[in-house]
Amino acid sequence: MENRVIEKDFGDLALNMGPQHPSTHGVFRLKLYLEGEKINKIESFLGYLHRGVEKLTEKLDYDQIAPVLERDDYLSPTSNSLGFVNAVEKICEIE
Repeated sequence: MENRVIEKDFGDLALNMGPQHPSTHGVFRLKLYLEGEKINKIESFLGYLHRGVEKLTEKLDYDQIAPVLERDDYLSPTSNSLGFVNAVEKICEIE
């Protein structure tokens, strides 16, 4: 009996990474299109971390909002409060 190898091109393999992947910790999802080990295309899907922060902070003073934002992303807490503080300083024209 003769062994035959049949090769067929199935195109790219679509692989989802996240939102439950340990490296993304629930923040976003990537859809990777792979050809072997080569990544041909990436689609990103953001918005998996919505926790109603706008509603939580509606009735708070400015100095009370930063701690709430720090709890939003447990891996980089300072980046959220820093973004908020920079925006407030820019609006108030504070250097």
